[in-house]
Amino acid sequence: MATQAQIAAVQQLYVGYLGRAADSAGQQFWANAIANGTATIASVATGFTLSNEYKATYGGLSTSDLVEQVYNNVLGRAPDADGKAFWVAALANGTVTADTLVATIVTNLGALDQQTINNKVFVAQTYTDTAGTAYNPAAAAAILTGIDSTATSVNTALTGLGNGTYAGVVPGVALINAKVSADAAVAAYAKAAATANPSFDGITDADASGTTNDKDGKISLAEAKDALAVANTARGTTDTKVTLDANLSNANGELAAAKTAATTTAAGSVAVSAYDAANAKAIAAVGTPADVQAQVVLKATATSGVNASVTADSAVTWATLESKTLAATGIESAETLYSVLIGSTLSSAERNALVAEVNKIGSLGTQLVAAADKEVAISKANSDLGLAKTALDTAVTATVANKYVTEIGEQKVAADAVTKAAAADVKVAAAKTVVDQITKLESNVTAANKALTDFASDKAVLVDVTSTVAAATVPASAKNDVFYFTKVGSADFNIAGTGATAFTTGDSVVLGAGYTFNAGALSTGNASTLEFFLVQGAKGVQIVAETASYGSASATTGADGVVAASATDAVSVITLTGVTIDHVAVGANGVVSYV
Repeated sequence: MATQAQIAAVQQLYVGYLGRAADSAGQQFWANAIANGTATIASVATGFTLSNEYKATYGGLSTSDLVEQVYNNVLGRAPDADGKAFWVAALANGTVTADTLVATIVTNLGALDQQTINNKVFVAQTYTDTAGTAYNPAAAAAILTGIDSTATSVNTALTGLGNGTYAGVVPGVALINAKVSADAAVAAYAKAAATANPSFDGITDADASGTTNDKDGKISLAEAKDALAVANTARGTTDTKVTLDANLSNANGELAAAKTAATTTAAGSVAVSAYDAANAKAIAAVGTPADVQAQVVLKATATSGVNASVTADSAVTWATLESKTLAATGIESAETLYSVLIGSTLSSAERNALVAEVNKIGSLGTQLVAAADKEVAISKANSDLGLAKTALDTAVTATVANKYVTEIGEQKVAADAVTKAAAADVKVAAAKTVVDQITKLESNVTAANKALTDFASDKAVLVDVTSTVAAATVPASAKNDVFYFTKVGSADFNIAGTGATAFTTGDSVVLGAGYTFNAGALSTGNASTLEFFLVQGAKGVQIVAETASYGSASATTGADGVVAASATDAVSVITLTGVTIDHVAVGANGVVSYV
């Protein structure tokens, strides 16, 4: 396989000897021959000098005229006097032959002339790659005219390449492909982001934008912004990590100082240890914010369920529950039952008997007991903490004890803020990454759309068929028309006109780089590839483009092979009215052109 250096060397031979950009097939042939050893740069150059194309330009010239012609054709300028005299003398004394003059001059250039050759080779290769099988020899030569050592000359040639100045290249196809690629990038990222962040998909509006988000396997910019708003709200503060860490460090210092003051005596140390233990139990009894919320939900669910389950005819009634207590407690609803379970009026035996009866209700009864037990445990832990605080007051004075307890609370607030922010920051970062990436990708789409809108040429017109398809028939114009799709839909339509407005020489349809041409019948479709087919219809050539990858079963075809119009199939049938299939050629990027 040829290297890029070998491909570039062959392109330089085309530019120097033939004065045109290489055709793709020829360039690959000679580059591969050099790569596999069946040819050399020198032998290929010799072969070029034997061609009629070379002889038409350089054959039969005098030595002086030959030097003039090479300078004008290769470097785009007349030779300077010294340079001309040097090469004329070299030809006269046999140092250089007429057939090797081009190659010798090209390999012995000054900086500006070398830049001219480099620019020509670059533009030539761009034309070769862009034109592909639609290569036009005249355009391949014309595009090199006027190129010199400046970047401006290169940009002028490339602009002409894109606006229809040169035959063999579909005007604006690079802009169309950029638009298609930009749209595809947004769609692909939207799906990938939904896979990585499923909670963003269909998230409730959280940034007051008023958007309605659907759960559809894709993340929109609105959803990403809502996710970011949720994450920032969950953070609970606008303080930076540095500030929160500093606050915690200060709180730790204040707590350490307060503890030192409270443990100056043995009694104080014992009381502080007892308070710390009681405080840890009280915190554990309450649990995390999630535990607190779960307790609320558990109590509400169980209360509602028990109220619905206990009736006059059920196995467990309010009366049977009341019978488990020695004194009247007024159990007549789940709410009063709960109050009794968390209260202090029952003996252990009474409460155990009542719990056993409640459990007979089933899972809802068990849940109600669990909720009550949790509340009793919290109450007990808080009571023990109160006793520990009283003991601490006695051991170190209320002033010292209050300072210590206050600093414990302040330190917990600071520590919780750091923990909460750290967890939220991960979610903030994830949401911000999605917001930033979608914003960037959508900006690319906006830029691509603007480039298409701003496209201006006196030779060509770009027509977005997606926005005009409702008209059913889209006319061509007197210019070179390029019909393209921001998205191929299932609607069918015609490209039609008469005379200058017919689909004719210079006109093309661009389906996009995602399409593969299938030259076979519709029945030969590949279910894993997005394809298009050409069918000779009664009114003209039909371009049958799939809207999704199908095997063969989506289009409806008549006995004559013509694809019937349908708004429900998964193909778009584009009829080139009045065009026969021998006047249609298929190129790269899903391009169908009139030839």
